[in-house]
Amino acid sequence: MLPETRPISFVFTQAQFDEFARLSGDDNPIHVDPMFSGNTRFGRTVAHGMFLFSVMQGAVARAVGGQVRLAAQDLMFRAPTFTGDALQLTLSEGADGAVQQEITDSSQTITASGTAKIGSIDSIVPKDADLLPADSYKGLEVGMSATRVRLFTPDDVADYLGLVDDPNPLYRGPSPELPPSLLGGEVSWLLGVDLPGSGTNWLKQHFRFHRAVTVPAAVTTSVTITRLRPEQGLVNLSSTCSVDGQVAVSGETLVLAVDVAHR
Repeated sequence: MLPETRPISFVFTQAQFDEFARLSGDDNPIHVDPMFSGNTRFGRTVAHGMFLFSVMQGAVARAVGGQVRLAAQDLMFRAPTFTGDALQLTLSEGADGAVQQEITDSSQTITASGTAKIGSIDSIVPKDADLLPADSYKGLEVGMSATRVRLFTPDDVADYLGLVDDPNPLYRGPSPELPPSLLGGEVSWLLGVDLPGSGTNWLKQHFRFHRAVTVPAAVTTSVTITRLRPEQGLVNLSSTCSVDGQVAVSGETLVLAVDVAHR
């Protein structure tokens, strides 16, 4: 049971966005380039979705205490989260024992929300990827995919702990586990750098965590377009993170590609 917690107050800086970009490799200019972002619908740089996930993750670990291993995580990025704004993170327990997470800004707008399910993956009902065919959009087509391989080391986990206040003991020691948000960061990198590419706005994500990844480990991450909705500028993708041929994380993604250049 989640103990009663008070809202957590914080303010992000551009330096934190830049550090998460360095740590994850996701240097999508909407996060790190004020000039580029100033010409988008945001008007200024916005937080990485996986940085927000990291903050949520650390808060859950502090609230629950001890080891916390996620089975699944749903995320919705409802509005941009900016630097310099007074933010609050609230945790609450859902009817099914899941942890509800909500970030609000100084205007009381919910910028991001999530549902964390802790425990065995066997208790999670997977969500099927949407494989409906659609027309091409900005040079994107259903079935297009992108892949990245990255070697994670204990230093990467140490850098994560230096950026995020996360007391989870699973991320400490000579062979720590890789935090889920760093695995998700690989999906973020592919979305924001490769497919669809720079300017991608992450709207919604469902992750399933099938097995822990202990570093050092070479992680192969792939994203594949499963549906296009040109009239709304929306793109659905499926994703996997694998180690030695075994899937560690799978998921489904919804992004807005209005600000992405034609391929």
